[in-house]
Amino acid sequence: MAKIDRIHPGAWNKVKLKQVLKQASGKRILVVGDVGVDRYTSGLVERISPEAPVPIVTVQTEQLKLGLAANVADNVRALGAHAFLVGVVGADRSAQDFRELLKQAAIPSSHLVADRSRRTVLKERVVSDRQQLIRIDYENQEPIGSDIEKKLLSQVRRLISKVDAVILEDYAKGLLTHHFAQSVIAMAKRARKIIAVDPNGKTPARNYKGAFILTPNLKEAEQLSGVAIRDDASLFKAGFQLLKMCQTKYLAITLGKEGMAIFGSGKKTVHLIPTFAREVYDVSGAGDTVISVLTLALAAGADIEEASILGNLAAGVEVGKRGTATVSPKEIMTAMDFFGTLGI
Repeated sequence: MAKIDRIHPGAWNKVKLKQVLKQASGKRILVVGDVGVDRYTSGLVERISPEAPVPIVTVQTEQLKLGLAANVADNVRALGAHAFLVGVVGADRSAQDFRELLKQAAIPSSHLVADRSRRTVLKERVVSDRQQLIRIDYENQEPIGSDIEKKLLSQVRRLISKVDAVILEDYAKGLLTHHFAQSVIAMAKRARKIIAVDPNGKTPARNYKGAFILTPNLKEAEQLSGVAIRDDASLFKAGFQLLKMCQTKYLAITLGKEGMAIFGSGKKTVHLIPTFAREVYDVSGAGDTVISVLTLALAAGADIEEASILGNLAAGVEVGKRGTATVSPKEIMTAMDFFGTLGI
């Protein structure tokens, strides 16, 4: 069985970690993936509908946020780096809203491809008193057509030499087909760029073959590997099996409250990084934060353990916020200082 190396705050080189965060500022990251809008509708529930046994929500506020891969790009931007986003939108009102949100975040929208046959992904969450009542998804899941794929690959080809790393963000909305994903990975490898993948359990693992690092959560690791993870032995089996299946150099499995397990190709030691969260309010978007910070750290010269520590610290900050959110370098440094003083 593989050996576990538990990395605790006492083993951190905080000077190096803070230096990495500073060096990440100004890096250029290409994010490719399914994009969309997150809408949060909040209101009061004071009575039940006479038409059906459901609550009536009197709407007080509505907020639009960048969602899916666009949230990854927004996290990159919040860390002081430059984000370039390649994805597909429709020709509808949500596409207009999405472009406006990108403008407000200072993320270029010129690399998006419009497909009139698709609707722009919109996820609406109805919330009352911090309790999510329902989520409504407006989306397409059909694979993109060959003409749209060619336009997308043209955008990636234009940008690949100008960036420091590439993130593939898969929400299983039809963008990351096997041919498209493998084409982007091949381009990144030829250009000698780090390519990180946030996978989806509904997508065949072979789509991600050749990436530098994969960052699945526990459920996705189970789905991709076909191994039910119940203990250390099954975790090791799933992790090393995924490394072999996808031929990646590294694999980072996020384990919720158990932290993050880091696997390396050809290595028998699994690094386990504990969770760094003071309180958990909303886990949506945590995976986006992890891959954003981890990839930026790698692009800034961090090794895999340092990059994973920073990614886990950032996720601990993000889950304390409502909805999909970004994290600043200052917040990560504050969390680093706080947990660095604890003997956990």
